[in-house]
Amino acid sequence: MRTLAAALALALLAAPAFARTRSSSKSPRAGGYCAKSAVGTTTTDSKGNALECKADKRGRARWMKK
Repeated sequence: MRTLAAALALALLAAPAFARTRSSSKSPRAGGYCAKSAVGTTTTDSKGNALECKADKRGRARWMKK
């Protein structure tokens, strides 16, 4: 019973590390939302593409490829 409890405790401690993936980073990506204060600004994503923060047809600010 103790070994089962210890294994469960270790699994719960390691779970957040497995949940993080490369795609969950906070860097801007095409199609992702940007802050309304960032509209009109440009930046580059992790692949080197130029992105511009523009309003889409619904008025929401999104990163779009330049």
